[in-house]
Amino acid sequence: MTTASLHVPVIPRPRRPVRTPAAVQAHPATQQRRRLHYAAALAGARMRASLLPGASVRRRQAFQVCSAARLLTALGIRVDVVQPGIPWPRHRTHRLDVTNDAGLLGDLALLTAVPRTAAGWATVADRVLPAGASLRTTEPGSGDAVVCPVTITNRTADGPLSMPPRTPAEVIAVAGLVIEVRLLPAAEGADRAA
Repeated sequence: MTTASLHVPVIPRPRRPVRTPAAVQAHPATQQRRRLHYAAALAGARMRASLLPGASVRRRQAFQVCSAARLLTALGIRVDVVQPGIPWPRHRTHRLDVTNDAGLLGDLALLTAVPRTAAGWATVADRVLPAGASLRTTEPGSGDAVVCPVTITNRTADGPLSMPPRTPAEVIAVAGLVIEVRLLPAAEGADRAA
């Protein structure tokens, strides 16, 4: 008689909840206010999305920018946009190259910080804040587009966080959360005189 080895499936441990230190934890009343404001902002965004006319690209983009700003404000998050030392060229199409360490909140901050005409903006906007059927099937752009790198990180007003918050409850518990959107100079050699 042979004995078969028992194969015990490996179940990954769930991620430990982030314990926010007392120094950066928001007051319980502030947390409750943020929960209520976030619920109201989310309900308002869903209602406005259902009333949005189907063929208006500008209204749709304005809705997405304003809804992103309302949701971030309701959660008590400040967005800090750091402009590049050399401005992005205006005469050419921008193509975003995003490094996002802040997750969904970073995507919301990106919508408020970069130009709506940049290739990649509409894709992020439709993924984060869908408003009906997507109107644009292809991104604007050409082989002439300038690569514009963007890095997104989160921190508190006092400094970096040891572990970034990921759930809404963790985000609401942090006092003074700041999402930093750093627009870096356009890629070297990409901006040649036309």
